[in-house]
Amino acid sequence: MNFSAEVEGWEEAKKQMQQLVSLAKERQLTQNALFYASQPMFEEIKQNAPKAEKAYYKYYRGSSRARLAGQPQNIRKLKRPGTLRRNVARKRIKVDNGVAVGIYIKNKAFYFRFIELGTPHIVAVPFIRPAYDKNKDLAIARFIERYREYIQKVIAKQQLSSLKEGDSDAG
Repeated sequence: MNFSAEVEGWEEAKKQMQQLVSLAKERQLTQNALFYASQPMFEEIKQNAPKAEKAYYKYYRGSSRARLAGQPQNIRKLKRPGTLRRNVARKRIKVDNGVAVGIYIKNKAFYFRFIELGTPHIVAVPFIRPAYDKNKDLAIARFIERYREYIQKVIAKQQLSSLKEGDSDAG
């Protein structure tokens, strides 16, 4: 499932930031703003992810080779509830023309798709899409707010350095 959003005026803000700082610094600031913007969505996905009521046992039969050799490794392991919640994560994504942040479910909770989308025998219990729909506008607003702060800080820093250069030239 891929979701994306467009920010109006993004190109102008990006050009303004590129004029002010180096490309690496601009990418880092954009990445930081994206992480800040995605925080509410990330927390809601974690919070709404289904969790087992109590610990349960998972049974393993061992490898087929060991069973055929007459040495079955019948094991039961106690599993803590909350595996799905612990496996919700964010990461930086490299895109051709910029940077992005992705919220994803790690492989240990591969079964999230059966819960999110349902199966022929299991009713869907969506927790990712509702969080996205609810927090999309908030994420865009938070991104714009944080990016604006970064631009203002860079402008203030450049004005301060130009004032210092002006003072040193005058003196």
